[in-house]
This record gives sequence, C-alpha cells and structure tokens, in this order.
Amino acid sequence: MEIVKTIILAITAYFIGSISFSYIITKKTTGKDIRNQKVKNAGAFNVLLSVGPLIGIIVGLLDAAKTLLIVLLAQAWGLNIVHSIIAASFGIIGHCFPIYYNFHGGKGAGTVVGILIYYIPLELLICIIPAAIIAFLIHRPGFAPVFFIPLSPLAAYISHKSLTLVNAIIYIVFLTSVLNAIIYFTKRDRRIFTD
Repeated sequence: MEIVKTIILAITAYFIGSISFSYIITKKTTGKDIRNQKVKNAGAFNVLLSVGPLIGIIVGLLDAAKTLLIVLLAQAWGLNIVHSIIAASFGIIGHCFPIYYNFHGGKGAGTVVGILIYYIPLELLICIIPAAIIAFLIHRPGFAPVFFIPLSPLAAYISHKSLTLVNAIIYIVFLTSVLNAIIYFTKRDRRIFTD
C-alpha cells in the first residue's frame, strides 16, 4: 500500500512541480516570457535578475512550497522518509521539465529547498550561508545552489541525522545533478520562445 501511495503522490508532485510560478508571475507583471529573459530559464533566480528581488523571493518561496506540500502530504499519509522524499522528488522533475510549458522550466534549486527545509532546516541554513558567500566572492550568485545542495547530505551526516535520511538526501543531490546535466547538454536554456 505504501508503494501505491508513493506513486500517487509522485504523479501529483510532478503536476504540481510543473506549475511555473516564475512564468505566471512574470507574465502577469511584465507581459514577458521569463524563459526569454537573462539566463533563459523559468527559475526564481532569473525572476530576481529580470523582474526584481522581491518578486524573485516570492517565486522562490512558491517553488519551495511545491515540494514542501508533497512532503507534508506524505507525512500525513504515513509514508516513511524514503518514500516521502522519492514522491517529493518528482516535484523537482516537474519544475525542471514542466509538462505545461514545453518542458522548459527552472533548474530545481527552489524545489530542492522545499524538501530540505522540512528534514534539515538548520543544516540547510548552515550550508546556504557559506555557499552564498562563495558565490558572491566568485561573482556568480546563481551558483549558490551548486555549493549548498551537495553540502546538504554532509551537513546532515555531521549533525547525526539517520543514515536513511542522509542517503535519501544524496539521492536528491544525484537527481538534481542528472537533471541539470540534461539541461546543460541539451542546451535547453539557449532556446528562444515566442509569445
């Protein structure tokens, strides 16, 4: 029964993850397709660069809420950590390759945060601070997730979280890396969309 619940939530997560708040909000506020702006993807960081910090932060929070909602539903449904994270991870896939927007979405950082903030909130904060500093020092603020996402399982391990949780977070890191490799090698974010 747990597998059935996981599959149902994973499918739900994909369709919720496919809701592109960056596209919707940018279109409503500016009339533009966010995928044609700056770094050419539908992520919160691109909204921050293209529309403004406040809207970018709002979009980031909404992106995180997509996977956090799935985790909360999974917990309410009695799923264990592994099945909860697997189900929620489909929200990351939906965010990166949304079915509603020609599979052209963001890179998944906000949706990863939505999962991590539930399981390792303090450790996530500890990872984000040095990651943000490093990204600032190298003048590549968009690279912060490249540092804090891979650091998160290490932070979870150091803080004596269960190995089950640590391994589940490693899976999230691996999944996000694969998704971003696909985005990079297919040159998806170089495509120009017409309104």
